Amino acid sequence: MYELVNRISELLPGYMLTFFRITSMLMVMPIFGYVNVPVRVRLAFGFVLSLVIFPVVTSYVHIGNVEELLLGVSREIFIGLITGFGARLVFEGFYMAGSFIGRQVGLGIANVMDPSSRQQLPIVSNFWLVLLIVYFLTANAHYYLIEVLVRNFNVVPLGEGSLNAALGRHVVSGGSLFFSIALRMAVPAMVFLLLVDIAISFTARVMPQMNIFFVTLPLKIFTGIVVLIISLDIFQVVFGSFYGELVEYVNGILLLMR
Repeated sequence: MYELVNRISELLPGYMLTFFRITSMLMVMPIFGYVNVPVRVRLAFGFVLSLVIFPVVTSYVHIGNVEELLLGVSREIFIGLITGFGARLVFEGFYMAGSFIGRQVGLGIANVMDPSSRQQLPIVSNFWLVLLIVYFLTANAHYYLIEVLVRNFNVVPLGEGSLNAALGRHVVSGGSLFFSIALRMAVPAMVFLLLVDIAISFTARVMPQMNIFFVTLPLKIFTGIVVLIISLDIFQVVFGSFYGELVEYVNGILLLMR
């Protein structure tokens, strides 16, 4: 009996570190970390996944006292949050792209409740996010997120993660990646809508007696719907590059924490 107690006391700290890293990643990862996934489900999934992963990918972790355990738990939580944030960054870029187009169309103030964040967001942003999730699941790209949950322990073993300056610069550089994704996705539609605005302005100069404000709003909404229909084909073309950037960014975070 005493041997069982000693064995549990040896393995429990390592399991706790594994659980906190996996659970913190699940809290912020795309798809798994959305608000409409109950917290209890994420905790239960993290608990079961930790039981499966811990004997396979982790080694013995020596924890001498409570202070070391708290420090290790804090480190693993930060590692999990940063890794999950990197995976979610590409998804958030589509929110910004949708808001750009929504303002250009004239639907900037037409917001709906987003079930994933429980916030008021533009209609176009919600449409593109749902479309991205559908493409992500259809292409089996969510397997990469599950792979990150497992293989991050091979790159960053328990108790050996490093939060250094290079990691901070890489995380900050994700802001430029976030903005770049939003612009690349929104620029074609924004240019198209800008040409529509130019055509409307020429019409207003040629026919000053026409009520241009009465014509502009339904025309821009119609062109915006056409742009959204065209975006269905654009997603098929650019999804591969977005997925590649997601993999590269997340792998860079893990390598810099090693």
